[in-house]
Amino acid sequence: MWTAALLFLCGSLRCALAVAAPVSSSEPIAVAGAIGIVAGLTAGGLWWWGDRLRVGAFQALVVATTLMVSALVAVSHDRGGMLLTAFAYPWIAVYSAHFFKRRAVAAEVLLIGLAFGVALVLGDHHQRIVVPWVMVMGTVGTLAWIVVRLNETLRRQADTDQLTGLLNRSGFLAAAGRARATAARSGEPPTVVVLDLDGFKQVNDRLGHAAGDRLLERLGAEWRARLRGGDILARHGGDEFVLLLPDTSAHGAREALARLQVPDMAVNWSVGVSQWRPGEEIDDCLARADRNLYESKDLVREGGTAPAVLVGLR
Repeated sequence: MWTAALLFLCGSLRCALAVAAPVSSSEPIAVAGAIGIVAGLTAGGLWWWGDRLRVGAFQALVVATTLMVSALVAVSHDRGGMLLTAFAYPWIAVYSAHFFKRRAVAAEVLLIGLAFGVALVLGDHHQRIVVPWVMVMGTVGTLAWIVVRLNETLRRQADTDQLTGLLNRSGFLAAAGRARATAARSGEPPTVVVLDLDGFKQVNDRLGHAAGDRLLERLGAEWRARLRGGDILARHGGDEFVLLLPDTSAHGAREALARLQVPDMAVNWSVGVSQWRPGEEIDDCLARADRNLYESKDLVREGGTAPAVLVGLR
């Protein structure tokens, strides 16, 4: 929100500078002034109310900004002024690449290329269109690609557990939010499972932490291979994992848990299961699953055989 407000403020100041000190006497001062006022008002609106806007509104603002910049390019009669105005395109591309998804970024880069080309043709630059278009679009495309790749790498690192390659807690919460939106459309609530390894501390004490790490790494890989493509598995911390099963009933959760058994691995775990109720926060659902997990462990200590699958599915 504040980043968009800052960019619009900078655009407004750029237009004010063009009005106060034009590059040449033929520069479109009136158009620059009008666009500067609009940009300044937009900056103020974003600063005060930007947190209420959805992503689509910011994408629409980016499109509008691209068209305004292109309008300035089209009416600019001086080559220096035109290039100075076109300098805004890379900033638009960087903003889009940082905040929007890859497809939206690609669409914005295409729009910039088309709008800039049309502006050059409509203006007095049609005899010298190729060189500035290639220079600007080369910069725009390169910057957008670099920022998109960097953001994807950083997000992947931030959301991934480095040992197991599974999602970490923050990555799970983000994925769960997307799964919840899908569940709201399908009408089938997801099921959340918390899995806690039994006796993992003894593995570390007896065989060392390296052996414990290898156990977690292999178990995570085995579980991931046994789950459906839409299931979400994450390492919640230590020897605790969390699993979200979209469109899954209690019976389906039992089947999924049965698939997690790895015959050649001498490791046991307890689970707590809970359905994610409509309108409920994910933390509340996880807390209920945790309570069910500890009920499972208590039943195991009292001599139960397989309470983990039953607790939380009542």
